[in-house]
Amino acid sequence: MNALEKALLIKELHQLLDGLEHRSLSFFETAKSKSRLTEIFRLCDEPIFKKQILKFKSQTQPEQAATGFADYTLFKLSYRGLFRQQGTLQQALYQNTESGWAILYHPAQGWQIWLIPAPNRSALISQWGNLEEIYQWMLEQQQRYSCLKTDDELRQKPVLLENPLAPILIETETETETETETETETETETETETETETETETETETETETETETETEKNLTLSTPLLPEQNQINQPDLIELNEHVINQLPQRLEDDQQAIPAITSLKSIRKDFPQSLELGPYIAHIHPLDEENAAAQELHVLDIPDLAGISQHLDLLIHAADLQNWPQRPIYLAEQINSQGCFIKYLALLGAENQAQAIHLSNVFSEQNQHCIAAIKEISWHDLAEHLTDFEALFYSYTRKAALIWNNENYLPFIPAQLFQRQKFIQFKESPADFKTPLLLLKERQKIRVIHGKKRLSLSRTELAYPYLLLERHHGVSWQLIQNIVAQLESPIDCYQLYEAIQKHISD
Repeated sequence: MNALEKALLIKELHQLLDGLEHRSLSFFETAKSKSRLTEIFRLCDEPIFKKQILKFKSQTQPEQAATGFADYTLFKLSYRGLFRQQGTLQQALYQNTESGWAILYHPAQGWQIWLIPAPNRSALISQWGNLEEIYQWMLEQQQRYSCLKTDDELRQKPVLLENPLAPILIETETETETETETETETETETETETETETETETETETETETETETETEKNLTLSTPLLPEQNQINQPDLIELNEHVINQLPQRLEDDQQAIPAITSLKSIRKDFPQSLELGPYIAHIHPLDEENAAAQELHVLDIPDLAGISQHLDLLIHAADLQNWPQRPIYLAEQINSQGCFIKYLALLGAENQAQAIHLSNVFSEQNQHCIAAIKEISWHDLAEHLTDFEALFYSYTRKAALIWNNENYLPFIPAQLFQRQKFIQFKESPADFKTPLLLLKERQKIRVIHGKKRLSLSRTELAYPYLLLERHHGVSWQLIQNIVAQLESPIDCYQLYEAIQKHISD
């Protein structure tokens, strides 16, 4: 198939898809369009063309599209399949405690990836989008958490387990050959070549054979787990040898004896530690963090199985020094960002004894995940509990009902992507943007629109929230005013420059 034929087919694919998505076709026309799409798929099923037809194949054959897409990723072996029901997906994903990923498909909303970042952790969930967009999101999570092993790494795993066995077996065979040669030489030197051993052998022969047997016993002792039971000969002699080795062990110091009750005590504490906690109407499972931090900080992760979706926008932690009194203490709600300054999710910390401890523990957790804390606020459990499941409602609680106790330098708040309209109302040339560049927004009535931020939004379309500066219509800001100020500024226009110019005009 030449380039012109492919170009014509691509054009036809766009027309067919446009008809399926945006036009009111009859049943006959819909069936005819899908049949034609299937014919094109068969014609163009070449590796160079697979990516081009993926979008169109997703409309008619979602199962095949997802399977084919997973086959071309680096993580095919950890892929758990395509699901149309969230409950079925959760059951399949959580049956295996190891890291893995699965795809949820909805005809109207599109595709969503559910990713287990670590064993026994809640799933991270992407936004709805096409397969390319959600896979790009998964690669970003992989870069942050290193949670999935590639197919090559998983295939190499059994080889790494088997390799250490070979040298031990070879060494045993070599030593057996040496033993045979030694016995032959001994028998030659003493000139006692007979088929059976007798009690009339000389003292010299007896000493030589005893030394040889001792060397053989040592070799057998070192490689006992690798040899069959019938090869483990001379058991009484082996027992004597083991007793001899035990007698040669150094005496344990008195300080070492104190370690035994400490370990026993730690195991007892973990055994008695509660596995779950009541959070209002929900039951949360309690999981310790990484051992290095869990022992020192008594910091634990809370996982609510009935609210698996909240892990997309919220991490729940508890300081477990006193689980009984956490409802009497404030909740500390923080914004987590990555090294580039992009919003990751909120962090809610329960049970902290004071603000200083809350700041410290929040940073302990975020640093472990290679994140940073942008700001921390204090909020009551009542104001937080009713908004756990909804990211938008959680944002309003954080903005209106929480009191700021700490923020980093040059802090900017973050607004959920679904709360503003992305289309820019007034067109002008913007200065270059990076991930720390804020959006400049105008709130009017019940809508929030973008004044400045087209380049910032183009950096990524998978972010949950964006840094922002907000102007409000009832403060005297109108689109006519913005248009007049834009006309006075030199192009390209910087976000902060435009914001300060508008603020100056309002204050005057």
